[in-house]
This record gives sequence, structure tokens and C-alpha cells, in this order.
Amino acid sequence: MSASPSAPSPPPRRTLKLELCFDGLAFSGWQVQPSQPNTRTVQGELQAAACRITGESVTVLGCGRTDAGVSALRQVATFRTESLLPCEKLLLALNANLPAEIRVLAVSEVPPSFHPIADIARKRYRYLLSDSRPVFPLLKDRVWFTRSRFETEPMRAAAVHLLGTHDFAAFQTTGSPRTSTVRTLYAVDFAHYPIPEIWAPRRAEGLPPLEILSIEVEADGFLYNMVRAIVGTLVLFGQRHGGYEDPKLMKQILESKDRAQAGPTAPAHALYMLDALYGGPNGAPAAGSAD
Repeated sequence: MSASPSAPSPPPRRTLKLELCFDGLAFSGWQVQPSQPNTRTVQGELQAAACRITGESVTVLGCGRTDAGVSALRQVATFRTESLLPCEKLLLALNANLPAEIRVLAVSEVPPSFHPIADIARKRYRYLLSDSRPVFPLLKDRVWFTRSRFETEPMRAAAVHLLGTHDFAAFQTTGSPRTSTVRTLYAVDFAHYPIPEIWAPRRAEGLPPLEILSIEVEADGFLYNMVRAIVGTLVLFGQRHGGYEDPKLMKQILESKDRAQAGPTAPAHALYMLDALYGGPNGAPAAGSAD
């Protein structure tokens, strides 16, 4: 009697890298919340879409856990699957199964060793704010319209003291667990943009143009709410708010490691993850090519 043929071995698991963008206003952050199963999250939507396509229960691991209201222009994530669907078909299938607030930009196969968090070299975020008056209602959920006017030059001068490797404990939300609060900040870049003419109301002659200030922050990693705390503090310098007239005070705030010494946490809705930068062959483009 001949032996029964052995069952065919399952196909090898592939590691797929996703590059995606999403509108954070539609979600309660990136991470699935097991205690609140009916809460919409970016991770939850991606996992549900991947499950429908592959028939597998997958875990999508992102390079950062953005808060509720925070959007991403380029986020990187991975998941493992036995599906043999080509990457280009997976891209189409994922977008067909995702809500309109999430779009996958690219799918590629990477080595199993690739890790979207451990392998990251730098991350870059963009924050949008404006002191233009009147407050422009069509952008109220995309830009932080501050209550008071601010000047950019004192903000630039204060930001210089943040560059380099420091303990950023003064700029993290109290109680967030971190092994170390030391990070290296590579850039704090300022740029002014006019509100696109197609959106802007007609201005009376002689009035200044409506403008948005972009602050882009790049580091090897960020503490919880670090970018928003930095922006909230910079705005105080820009407004020359009581006690924040001298930009050199930023160095003292940094060295204090005391969150109470820094400014408020800027609103989440105006923060955008701009890019995740990797140094390996499967990484992202170099900084500046894209938060």
C-alpha cells in the first residue's frame, strides 16, 4: 500500500510595505482600541480591508501612532500575508476596500527583517497655523487659527535652541511611558504660504493677504505630543506672551525638563505626519523630497 501524499506546504509569508495617506479628522487615531471596538481607527480600517482581500487575520504595524485628529501625507506600515496577489493588484484592492479618508499610495514587498518602527531613521511632521483675520472658516479644521497675532522671527530665534540632541522631557505629555526622553532634532523649518486663491475670499484693497505658516519638524523620533508642545511654545514667543519675550528662554525651558515650563499643546487638527525616512534600500526618499 502506498503512503498517502503529504499535504502541500503553505506559501511563504510575505512582508508588504504600505505607503499611505489619511484624513485624521475621520478617526480616533491610528491604533486599534480593543476596549472600544466600535471606534474608527486607521489601523482598524486597514486590517479589515486586508482581511477581506486575503482571507487572513492580519496585523498592520505603522511607523507611528498618530493621535485623533492628526492626519498623514505619508505614513509607512507593514503586514505579513500568504497571499500571492501581485503588489499592484493589492494596491487596487486595498483602495477599493478602504473608506475614502484613507488611500494607499504604494505597495511593495520588503525583506522579513524590515520593521517600520525599528528601522526608521527620521520622521518629519508639518504643523499649519495662521493669525490671519478674519478667521477663514473653510480651513478651520485644517489650520490652527490662533487667537492673537504672532511674529515669525522670534519663533525662529527660539527654535534654534531646540536643534541637536537634548532631553525633550519638557515637551512631552506628562505620564507618557518612554525609556528615554532624549531625541535628536535635525530641523525646525518655517515657510509662509498664501491661502490658495480658489479658496480665499476677495480681500478689500490694502488688506494684507491671508497666509498660513508651516512649521516642519524633523527628528530621529518624537515623544508623545512633542511636536504640538513645541509649536504651542513657539507661538508664545511669537506673541511675546508674558515671560516669553526673550527667545533665549527656550534653552532654559529645554534644560528644565519640566512640562509646566513650556507652552500649551497645540490642537491636533493642524498636525500632519509628512514623511518617514529610512536609510536602507527599502526606505523612503531623502528628507526634502517629500511629514
